[in-house]
Amino acid sequence: MASLAAAIAFASCATVPAAIPVSGPRGDLAQLAGQWSGEYHSTSTGRQGSILFQLAADADTAHGDVLMFPTLSVHGGRPGDERTTSRDRLPQNLTISFVRAAEGQVMGKLDPYRDPECDCLLNTTFEGRIVRDRITGTYTSIRLSDGSAQQGEWSVKRRSD
Repeated sequence: MASLAAAIAFASCATVPAAIPVSGPRGDLAQLAGQWSGEYHSTSTGRQGSILFQLAADADTAHGDVLMFPTLSVHGGRPGDERTTSRDRLPQNLTISFVRAAEGQVMGKLDPYRDPECDCLLNTTFEGRIVRDRITGTYTSIRLSDGSAQQGEWSVKRRSD
């Protein structure tokens, strides 16, 4: 677990999040103001990661990070085989390309990124429902090479610091 915390600290210090365009009616954008943190996961792929998002009141751009942690995989299996895991790799920083808020919903898209498991490009969209200080939702990642889809869930909570 210490290596996971070190990877998060390293990744958050290594990059400055790009500005993310945020659109929607003023009242819906006000619901997104603040600092949000949480995670995402997919039971079908084992994929997981963290989400950080910050939007200032009355702003039309936000800053955020999505970190994707490599899935755990073991190679070998017979006595004496070398066992390696993809957890030895650092997390990958994914870029949020836009966010839209409307009628208590939030939706958005990530820039296309290379999936380390299939070495292919993925397009990912997400949607969620805003309820007070929590947003919960789903995401769908589609392989550009064959159109197959992977789905998962995500949630963030507004920090009160």
